[in-house]
Amino acid sequence: MKSAIPYHIFTVTDEKNLARFINFPYKLYANNPYWAPPLKSEERSFLMDVPSLDDGIETEMFLVTDDHGEVAGRIQVLINHHEIAFSGEKTARFNKLDFIDDQNVSSLLLQEAEQWTREKGMTQLMGPFGYSNLDAAGTLTEGFDKLSSSAAIYNYPYYIHHIRAAGYQNYLEWLEHEFEVPSQVPEKISRFSELTRRRYGLTSARFDTKSEKQKRSAQMMELINVCYAHLPGFVPLSEQLKDYYYKKYMPLVNKDYISLIVDQGDDLVGFGLTIPSYTKALQKANGSFYPLGFYHLWQASRNNDRAEMLLIAIHPEYQQKGLTSLIFEQILQKYIENGIKLVESNPEQVDNMNVRNLWKGYSYRLHKKRVCLSKDLRGG
Repeated sequence: MKSAIPYHIFTVTDEKNLARFINFPYKLYANNPYWAPPLKSEERSFLMDVPSLDDGIETEMFLVTDDHGEVAGRIQVLINHHEIAFSGEKTARFNKLDFIDDQNVSSLLLQEAEQWTREKGMTQLMGPFGYSNLDAAGTLTEGFDKLSSSAAIYNYPYYIHHIRAAGYQNYLEWLEHEFEVPSQVPEKISRFSELTRRRYGLTSARFDTKSEKQKRSAQMMELINVCYAHLPGFVPLSEQLKDYYYKKYMPLVNKDYISLIVDQGDDLVGFGLTIPSYTKALQKANGSFYPLGFYHLWQASRNNDRAEMLLIAIHPEYQQKGLTSLIFEQILQKYIENGIKLVESNPEQVDNMNVRNLWKGYSYRLHKKRVCLSKDLRGG
């Protein structure tokens, strides 16, 4: 849809407009039963703290307003120089793209982002993508009537049409699945897990104490850098980003829902990281940690029948050797003990069959689809 309403776009440079940038989705998605409102304090940290901590990241934010000063759209554009050093491609990313259903607004946002990208010497703009592979990514194309996971992007159906109308084409496609937790761990998984443990001398590591969390979290970050390096859009995690993600995700982790597999030298060779579903708790909190947001999130961490799978990684030397059985055996047992009935997968790249094959043997269904889009800016 296009309108004749005049709009204005400008850079976010002060606290007042930063607050407007953060608050806009809460108005756009007010009363939407599927959106998971992020905590505003976490949004501010993502937008302001990460770029200030990591000098390898450049970012800018833009707002569009109408003649009455009402916000009609927003976008973040960023460059991760760690990515450029790794891939050699002059690529920028757009993120936090939200707008009303008016092509004039979305066009203004993307044109401004493209202009910023060109001025920085980049030749491609893609998104939605965050600073790294650990950030929510992708425009939702199916599953608009499904409850969003707390670690994923939700958007209205018109978004994809606006972005494609601006000349963007699919760069990556992701699938998300929902599977039912069985009443007991399947015997074939337990049997195969035991064989794998004996054959390769593998054991499960603990994640109870602060020192254990710090040690294993560092190993997890390193394993991500090894396992994900071949994936499109991969960004090596800098030390600053590792610290940021540790502080962001570790408080959400229920130790029952994480599986860590180590070799005889106590080196981490595989892990699965899931969390209880915080979507309904975030809806009750509506962006505020206090006074009741903390309580709702705490309750969700203790009493829940849904979980979200965030990450799974297996060292290349151990892939195709049965480690998925070890990871799933441990997590499934805890799901069963804690009353988890449904689990939503993290976005899986369509052509990543190693991950998609994880669901074979389970009762599952395709839940959502999303895409990351890109545009070559060398033509004008």
